[in-house]
Amino acid sequence: MAISTSPDVLAAHLSGEAVLLNLNDKSYYRLNETAALVWSGLERGESVDDILAALLSRYAVGADQALEEMNRVIDDMKSRNLLIDSANR
Repeated sequence: MAISTSPDVLAAHLSGEAVLLNLNDKSYYRLNETAALVWSGLERGESVDDILAALLSRYAVGADQALEEMNRVIDDMKSRNLLIDSANR
């Protein structure tokens, strides 16, 4: 299943971080560098495999740890309605 950013979320990228605003519930989120990299990849339509590769090339971390962190970030974003199934777009 492919995922993408919700069209109801505005994003601003600020020096390695990102700020998100969910227009549906007016919730505001500040993403750290890792979460911002995941968000940016999803905004560009990259696959989770491509995003994982970007995490591995940027940080000195093992594949298992990077995958676990990426999945945690994605699950958190899904639970906050920031991401959607691409088929619903």
